[in-house]
Amino acid sequence: MEIFTKKKIISDLQNLGLKKGDIIHVKVSMRSVGKLENGANTLLEALLETIGEEGTLVADSFVNVYPLPLNSLQKLDIADDNTPSNAGVFVNEMIKHPKMFRSKHPIQKFVAIGNFAEKICAQHLPNSGGYDLLKNIINLNSKNLNIGENIIGVGTTHLAIEYLNFKRKQLNLGRLYRTEKGDIELAKVNWNGGCSNGFVNFLPYYENNKAIISKGKLGRTQAILTDMKKTLEIEIQELKNNPSLFFCSNPACYSCKMTWEHSEKNKIKFGFNWLRKNFKNLSFKRILSIFKIVK
Repeated sequence: MEIFTKKKIISDLQNLGLKKGDIIHVKVSMRSVGKLENGANTLLEALLETIGEEGTLVADSFVNVYPLPLNSLQKLDIADDNTPSNAGVFVNEMIKHPKMFRSKHPIQKFVAIGNFAEKICAQHLPNSGGYDLLKNIINLNSKNLNIGENIIGVGTTHLAIEYLNFKRKQLNLGRLYRTEKGDIELAKVNWNGGCSNGFVNFLPYYENNKAIISKGKLGRTQAILTDMKKTLEIEIQELKNNPSLFFCSNPACYSCKMTWEHSEKNKIKFGFNWLRKNFKNLSFKRILSIFKIVK
């Protein structure tokens, strides 16, 4: 198996069009990239060298949430700046970097390294919207870099959904976190989110409206570089025309079919599709309980 060096990854990044001073929001599947000489650190150092000290690297570094009320074990899991993220190996490599900054939002945390890192993270507070940090970097002419064929979404779709004030049934989720003063408080999920499997629907619109800066290889996988201001503008316009454009095609997707104000909400149709998809994995007792034959 080929082992990719930092020099080779820097070359790939430069071929994609990354340059000194860029502000890059990155989403990456390390498994897709292939074997690197020093693992995720090779990609991190390659990105930082490519954008230079005047550039800034930003990534989602969200932490786990739990159903409320919390059980006794979950109450012991208190989030802070060093809490590992559920967003993957690369993000956790960024969290270990000595020059990293982590946003102060208790759940929808971001991690950043570089020229604007401290400033943009300091603006993302416990009372901020989950994705508000992305608004700030868009105003700095940021780009989104997706690395990996199965990495979907360019970050801005969440902002478009919030901008258009779409409503959905909120999930009763949250976790404890440590405040700047050292107090322990509960943070609840109070933003919309969405089914990311539908975000791929926007790709043709990005293509047609020149929001895609470049495509190319990185290691053994594909990468795509997009203009975040343009993708947000496109998403807002297309969602005004078709508010369901971010819904996925899975007829058994509860999020898309049942939770939004403009979801289909056909319980019988959804229930049938859900059973058809999951029937083989259900026990006979579970099937009976769904139809309330047994408790």
